[in-house]
Amino acid sequence: MTKRTFSPWTAASISTAIVLTLSACPGKPSGHPSRQRSPAELTRRDLPLSVADERRLLELAEAAEQNPDDFAARRASGMAHMHLTLAGVLSLRERAEADLEAAFFLDSSDAELNRALGRFYNMRAVDGDYSKADMQVKVYGALLGERDPMAMDDLDFVAWSFFQLGRVLTDKNRGKNLRALAKVDDLEAILAARVKAQPDNIEFHALAGNFAFFFAGNIPLERERRVEEAVAYFEVLRARWDELRPGAKDPSHCPNTYENFMFELAEGYTVLGRADMARPIYEELARLESDRAPRTRAKELIAHVSGERLRNLDSYLGEMKLMPPWPSDIGNCVVCHAWNAEIPLDSLYALDPLRAEDVPSRAEPTPLSKLIGEAGGREGEGDEAGEAGEEGVTIAGREQLPEALAALVEDTCSPCHFPGGEVADLLDLSRAEAVIGAATWIDERVAAGEMPPGDGLDEDARARVHEWAAALTD
Repeated sequence: MTKRTFSPWTAASISTAIVLTLSACPGKPSGHPSRQRSPAELTRRDLPLSVADERRLLELAEAAEQNPDDFAARRASGMAHMHLTLAGVLSLRERAEADLEAAFFLDSSDAELNRALGRFYNMRAVDGDYSKADMQVKVYGALLGERDPMAMDDLDFVAWSFFQLGRVLTDKNRGKNLRALAKVDDLEAILAARVKAQPDNIEFHALAGNFAFFFAGNIPLERERRVEEAVAYFEVLRARWDELRPGAKDPSHCPNTYENFMFELAEGYTVLGRADMARPIYEELARLESDRAPRTRAKELIAHVSGERLRNLDSYLGEMKLMPPWPSDIGNCVVCHAWNAEIPLDSLYALDPLRAEDVPSRAEPTPLSKLIGEAGGREGEGDEAGEAGEEGVTIAGREQLPEALAALVEDTCSPCHFPGGEVADLLDLSRAEAVIGAATWIDERVAAGEMPPGDGLDEDARARVHEWAAALTD
């Protein structure tokens, strides 16, 4: 039996929730981080940067260093490093924070920058590092001021809710438990009031439900009531999923939001003993539906865990140890954003022993270049990336590829996988580095006859693709 250590209402577990503040997806507060392992070990492993990625980051970093008082340069570098950090390149976190902090001192009125910087201070708190606590107060103060939370816009209200959670943590650390619990009650009441005032804002249902799940797992009081409330919020989320803010389910930034939230709902049903409601959700997740592209490591592991839940569903009914839903350590934000990075099973309560290495992976590669381009405000990209013209489209850096393969990608893949194509946001093949990085995925899809859609490639073309991909791994 694999069990997590359950230590409700600890300062560390509360601070874990704050890491999700203002990410592209609605926050997923949860608890139980291990204090024996570092954030890098508990979250995703670093993902490799291509030559083009490294060159672009270097350009942004050099511009920031050469112009230390240039707000735009500092901001561009900080945001690019931030997006890649969230995509899995955790080694860039310190650089992202440094540039964002420098930009904040130059201009503290940029709300997006303040949200990003707040996220990094929250990540420090998760690791037990409170050295930037005073700066955290300044950043949130600049972002939120002293306004009435009910009068705030949606993004600021989300920020305020997590800021209140930080105040709960502060009181708990000072031994003021009753005051902390009173703040929890106030936060829950205001979340409920905001949902009631804006019943069509589906993201607020997700936010309130996540807080309810978190508190159910971390406060040994009124736990079943909180699970019931969380399930009620998430039932609305499931029924009206298409109305969720597009950015919260953008597959290039949050490819696993649906699977993550539906797994939470299934866990809630299970705790309440509602097997008839939990079973179909677990079954859906276990099937790893192919129409929910891209295929990610998080989806594979959620499918694996869902299968285990189905095998032992009767034994799990009424089990409060499922709260808060997995993953409930510092890796909880990984589950929304990760593509081919591992999601740790350390915080998973399971009757069967589950190991990530027992789950073969066919996860698609993370589109890191796209994230850098968006964050850095890359201009003139069309001159370097493939553009349509009299001679058709051309892969940037095509000299890195065999001529026959480059021509095949340009002729066959460009309609869908070049900028402007239907799935270019999921996998952009307009650059040679991206093609090389996706070699295994391309080979598998071509061999299976899935790519290109329709009749696939002829045998000779499939053989050329396989020979090229195999040579890269030798």
